[in-house]
Amino acid sequence: MDIQSLTAIESLGFTGGRDSFKAFCATAFAGDTPRFLRNAANELVIYRHEELRAFGAMAEVGALPAGLMFPGLHDLPADAPVPPGGGIGGVISNQVFTANPPIHGPVRMTLWRQLNPKKAAEMEDTARLVVRGILRDIRARSEIDFIEDVAEQMTARFWGQMIGMTREEIAATALAVRDMTSMFYIQMTMDDLQVADTATAAYGRLVEAAAVRSLAAGTHPMINELAGDLAAIDLANDPAEAGIVAENVGKLLAGNLVDGFHTAAIAAANTIFALLQNPGAMEELRAHPDKVGAAVMEALRCEPPVIALKRYVLRDMTYSGMTILKGTTVMMLWAAGNQDPAVFDQPSQLQLDRDLRGATTFGGGAHICVGRMVATMLVRVLLEELGAQDIRLTLAGDDYPWIGNHLMSQMRHMPLKVNAAP
Repeated sequence: MDIQSLTAIESLGFTGGRDSFKAFCATAFAGDTPRFLRNAANELVIYRHEELRAFGAMAEVGALPAGLMFPGLHDLPADAPVPPGGGIGGVISNQVFTANPPIHGPVRMTLWRQLNPKKAAEMEDTARLVVRGILRDIRARSEIDFIEDVAEQMTARFWGQMIGMTREEIAATALAVRDMTSMFYIQMTMDDLQVADTATAAYGRLVEAAAVRSLAAGTHPMINELAGDLAAIDLANDPAEAGIVAENVGKLLAGNLVDGFHTAAIAAANTIFALLQNPGAMEELRAHPDKVGAAVMEALRCEPPVIALKRYVLRDMTYSGMTILKGTTVMMLWAAGNQDPAVFDQPSQLQLDRDLRGATTFGGGAHICVGRMVATMLVRVLLEELGAQDIRLTLAGDDYPWIGNHLMSQMRHMPLKVNAAP
């Protein structure tokens, strides 16, 4: 496949961020747009549902290795100065999303044992207490910034409690995670890099310190079990392809809770926004609380946090008669799969009774989001508690700007009006 000869996704309106993504989908799915595109970096772009599911399931299409994302970082001596991007790389390199066989399987299973549906259900009491505390803080106010006052607080307090953070550490982590947003810019300035680098390094130190402290105290079963499973992984690091086995449970958690702290907060905000954009949706959920779980998934189909993730071709492969060479970087536009009218009728409309089979919100295949059960549990609990405490949220206006030039559908602020029963 001659990727350079493909149509550029930028020519179809996509420059990053939710607004340009929506414009791209309106164009791409309306006409005879080619099945394969490229981006400005000459990476292969996959956006149709059929190809997203197919590529996601192929063993040849793996994770983008840490050694390629952060060239040279893992070859530095331990006492070498950290280069630009090293703060981000030191955390992200421990993510399961950067791992391939043989490291990917054992690390993923280590995480899944703590994040599977049964474990997510066991975490629900903690989530509910956290959400109740946040709603208690806002119920007397007439207007809030839902992102700063609710979504970010919810993920920071929940995961902070799960790993044994102090109140001060939770507050500092929430601030660091907010600044980590800069790492998801498609075109990053040096100022953006410095902000993201500093914030990610600070976040990593906070999470690692709390986890290591909790492990030593033996007070948090999740930490103890993760550490035991991690210690049993006897594989050599291979940043160029297979990935990194985290040095300790703190680094493992720091890498893999980026989405827990950051992306799950976006999921909460986007879910509320999608529901509030549709008159009657919130009231229907109050009348039929059994629909809340499905409503979360439909809202996230309409407004998924993650627009795209990068993958990497591990060996030469053939798809639909075309050869794709080893070393090809693939931009998987997972959010676009949810907007494909070949799968979802009237995809731009929120329909609480929609058949959600095939939704690509959390990716697909062997690299599907390992924390999705906990993330959706948190948002479901939030909606349930809003109903139980008779707190009604409404949009505070019409101006809700989304961050541009971004791999996420994310707002920095989301002002909402609060109406709580006495």
